[in-house]
Amino acid sequence: MTGKARVPNWGAKVNVALIFATIAALLLVAGLVTAFAIDPPAPGWVGFAIASAVVVVLSAAATLVIPRMRVSPQRPAVAVDPDRRLLVVADAHCNETALSDAIQARLDGAVAVHLVVPIRVSHLRFLANDESEERRIAERTMSIAVRLLRRRGISARGSVGTDKPLESMTDALGAFSATAVLLAVPPEPDSYWLERDSLTKARALTELPVTQAIVASAQPTGSTRRDPSRAERPRTHGRKGEPHDNRGDHI
Repeated sequence: MTGKARVPNWGAKVNVALIFATIAALLLVAGLVTAFAIDPPAPGWVGFAIASAVVVVLSAAATLVIPRMRVSPQRPAVAVDPDRRLLVVADAHCNETALSDAIQARLDGAVAVHLVVPIRVSHLRFLANDESEERRIAERTMSIAVRLLRRRGISARGSVGTDKPLESMTDALGAFSATAVLLAVPPEPDSYWLERDSLTKARALTELPVTQAIVASAQPTGSTRRDPSRAERPRTHGRKGEPHDNRGDHI
C-alpha cells in the first residue's frame, strides 16, 4: 500500500542556516567597526581574518556535534486491543535477508510489524541538503525486507525515516501502536548507531521494551555506500533478487 507523501526534513537545516547567517552578520559588523573606528594596520587585518576563520570553524563543528533531535517527540499511539506489535528501526546498511530473519526470530507473538529505515546521511551531505542517494538505499532496504517478511506470512509494512534514528523511532511510535521496539544494526565498524549508544537513548525515550539485534551488513567492511552491483539484488541464498518498488516511502 502507498503511504503519505514525503515531507522534507528542513527543521535542522534551517537551524544550521540561521546559525551561519547570524555568525556572518556579526563578522560583517565587526569588520565594518574595525575598518572605520580602528583602522588597524595590515597585521591587524590578518589577525582579524584568523579570528574570523576560527569562529566559523568552531561554529561548523558545533552544528555537527550537537545532536539533531526533536525536543518534543510525538505522543505514542495507544493500542485498542491486546495484540502484540513490533516496531523495528533498522540501519539502512543491514542485509535484507538477515534483517527479515532477525525480525522473524523476535516476533514473540506479534501480529504486525512496522519497519522504519532511517536514511544515513554524512554531515557534509546534510549541510549540502543532498540526501537522494542515501534515501534511495534506505527505500530499497525497507521495501525488500518488508516484501521478504510478507512472503513468510508476516503482516508487515514499512517507511523511510529521517537522518535521526531516534527521532524516526518516536515518529513511528506516534503512528504505530507498538508493544515492543527492536533496533537492528550492522556490526562494527559499519554501524554508527553502536558508537552513539542508541540502545540506551532509545530506552530513555519510551516505556516500551527496547532490544537490539546485530544484523549482517550488506556493505563491504568500511564502505559507506552500497555497491552498484549489489544494489540490483539482495543476497537471498541463491534466489533471484527482489524487484524494486518505487511507489513511495510506505508499502
